[in-house]
Amino acid sequence: AAGYRPVPMSDATQSDLPSTQDRAGTIAIVAGTAVSALSVYLYQVISARSLGSELFAAIGVMWTISFLVFTVLNIPVEQYMTRRLTLGGGRWLPDRRAVLTAATPLLAGVVIGLVFVAATLDRFFAGSAGFLAAMAAILISRSLLTIGRAFLAGRRRFVAYGVIVALEGVALVALAVAVAAIEPSALAFVAILSISPLVFLLARPLATTTKMPVLADSVPAGAGFLGALVVATAASQIILAAEPVIVSFVGGTATAVSVVFVTFTLFRGPVTSAYNLIARVLPDFTVMAAEGDDHRLNVWAERVGLAGLALAALFGAGGWVLGPIVVEVLYGVEFAPPSLVAGLAAAAVGFALASLFVNQIYVARGETGRLAVVWVTALVAAAAALFISTAEPMTRVATAFLVGEATALLLLVGVSVFAHLAPSAGRGRPIEE
Repeated sequence: AAGYRPVPMSDATQSDLPSTQDRAGTIAIVAGTAVSALSVYLYQVISARSLGSELFAAIGVMWTISFLVFTVLNIPVEQYMTRRLTLGGGRWLPDRRAVLTAATPLLAGVVIGLVFVAATLDRFFAGSAGFLAAMAAILISRSLLTIGRAFLAGRRRFVAYGVIVALEGVALVALAVAVAAIEPSALAFVAILSISPLVFLLARPLATTTKMPVLADSVPAGAGFLGALVVATAASQIILAAEPVIVSFVGGTATAVSVVFVTFTLFRGPVTSAYNLIARVLPDFTVMAAEGDDHRLNVWAERVGLAGLALAALFGAGGWVLGPIVVEVLYGVEFAPPSLVAGLAAAAVGFALASLFVNQIYVARGETGRLAVVWVTALVAAAAALFISTAEPMTRVATAFLVGEATALLLLVGVSVFAHLAPSAGRGRPIEE
């Protein structure tokens, strides 16, 4: 692994960090995340009620696949670029290999999305080639969004990041209302998913406005770092978001696909929204890692792990009692899940939310190889639960979801802490990619 020597930050340098601006940025990102989460729910409610469970299935599959591509390939690129910009003091150090490293997953995502839609055009999309064009447009616009978000986060422009997150959600709902009012169709509702991400251009993300300390003399291209991160993210996202597709392949009907999609998407809203919060915590974790402050990182891992256990218990109980009622109120009785499915899915979301933040400690340390091992192990556990279970399709996928997320959080916290048991070994130790 290629390493680099972090430049220690003096007390004077640390005091120069824009703490007041960071606090405002934190508020902006949290507020933008709340608006974004509400917007996603409104989009799905509008489209589901406009189309019904049968026609809505195509939207559920398109959303699931584009979501998987974005989280598996685009989010790691955003993390990679954010970390690189943070270490470089907000500057993208000239390196053609680094550009190729970041561009390859984005291009691969477009290809994968198109291949999936082409292969399942008759199964999920009634043979309409318009869904191919829509998928291409969605993935290209989200790739551009990924680059813009990385530059905003890597240069600590957190206020702009939060505002853009909110505006993207507002644009999505406005377009959904227009489609519902004019001529609702599955293809039209899918097509507008490619337009709302482009609001990031309003923030002029490539403009440099913040001076930051340089934490590294040089930053390697990090192809191995990003490759392992993609593997880890792929495994985690299969556990988190593949259920609407998987339920179809284990015997679920089109209605079951719609029920699983709206239920799991509704419940995992906190996790989906929390991807925006990564932009706020990753730069600070990267600074801790560059300074060799393992003790603080371990404390964060332990606290987040305990919070995950508490959230899983709370969410699980709430999902069992209230989940079917909430889904029925929002989407209609035909979308309501069984109580057991709702409870299992909600509990899994508690574990998943905590895991997302512990993941950032591995990214900050450059330990994405360990992260990949943890998530692949969790995926194997989820697959075993899926195939061992003899329950009906929706319960099978919900059980696998819970087993996978619980296994992941346990391993994430355990490996992170026990691999760095010694107190902080001092500042300026090498971080490897």
